[in-house]
Amino acid sequence: MERPLQDVLVLDLTRAVAGPIAGRLLADLGARVVKIEPPDADLTRFVVPHVDGQSAYFAQFNAGKECISLDLTTEAGREVLMAMVPKADIVLENYRPGVLDKLRLGYDALAEVNPGIIVASVSGWGHGNSRSHRGAFAGVLHAEAGVTEMVARRRGNEPYRNDPMSHADTYTGLHALGAILAALHMRHRTGHGQAVEVSMAESTLMCNDLAATDLTGQDPQIGFKGGQNWAAIYPLSNGRHVTVTLDLTANFGMKVITAAMDRPDLREDPRFARVEDRVNHRTEIEAIFAEWVSQFDSAEAVEAAIGVKSVMAAEVRTVSELAETEWAHERGAFVDVVAGETAVPLTVPQSPWRFTGADAGALPGSVSGDRGQHNREVLAELAGLDDSTIDVLEADGVISAGPPVFGQSAPTRR
Repeated sequence: MERPLQDVLVLDLTRAVAGPIAGRLLADLGARVVKIEPPDADLTRFVVPHVDGQSAYFAQFNAGKECISLDLTTEAGREVLMAMVPKADIVLENYRPGVLDKLRLGYDALAEVNPGIIVASVSGWGHGNSRSHRGAFAGVLHAEAGVTEMVARRRGNEPYRNDPMSHADTYTGLHALGAILAALHMRHRTGHGQAVEVSMAESTLMCNDLAATDLTGQDPQIGFKGGQNWAAIYPLSNGRHVTVTLDLTANFGMKVITAAMDRPDLREDPRFARVEDRVNHRTEIEAIFAEWVSQFDSAEAVEAAIGVKSVMAAEVRTVSELAETEWAHERGAFVDVVAGETAVPLTVPQSPWRFTGADAGALPGSVSGDRGQHNREVLAELAGLDDSTIDVLEADGVISAGPPVFGQSAPTRR
């Protein structure tokens, strides 16, 4: 079956996460994605754990790409890239704003040899402003864009701490994908390429569903201080845990749990009489409900005992546990890809799309290549280089191949 972007060629210059995830999704939609990393490697190749020398973290965001290395700080490296640009549809990059222009590889230079090229840029703060020069990692954006503070505040003013997941990176990659697809559609209509850029800061703000509430400057109403994100986690009788989609301080939540527990007396308790009272005594009402939940041994049993269709109970699982569920196998929610030339299988999440008239997603056995694994075939096909020229580039350090040496310093991002 056809794949939506099977006629699209992407030159992916990105490293770390925010850019590479956009490249991975383009590959999952059928595009040919050539990952171009510096000779000292993408820094995520150094992220542990390694399976037979390959980073699982790297594999998740680079499955399905052809991997070449190229030193764009050299004249020879720039010439090789420019030789490939006329054949490309998209150049994806996440250098700091202005870096590609300094390398003479900015949009104007690329559009001169390929007027239809779409140059998609991902950066921390966007181009042309007072923060453009600043680098960015997800933790930086979580702190600056209000995520770290909001999480701590809404969890009872707990101490600030960094989230283990890189939300700002993944949000940005998804927004970059949307911008790229829009630019491709516009090129189909106008015949012209363009530069598009996406900032991590704005992506993080857009995905914060409580941002507009905070921007009112008002303290949210008591009832809005509840909701699913206030729901506690409760232990089951077997040591597992569940969350129940109920705000126990809301009138509906109180009605549901007192009926389920057969505790009408709680409605007369002055601690729980009004929403405001329940908010002030949240810990006590949660403890009463937790004791009731602890008699059950599964989320399904809790849900059945509550008996209200709009109230759901969910077991707290690891990713590995979800991967073994019937749903995951039915849906094909995970896929095994090949890590480098050693053909070691690594399991990564599959992309979520399902089309009625097209195929999408990482193909089983898709390669998450070694550094420079596809140098020779890609440079011969797309840049027109012969073996002897490639040998010279390799001898001069303009390209490299093989797994990076773990234990050496990881390269600096952007």
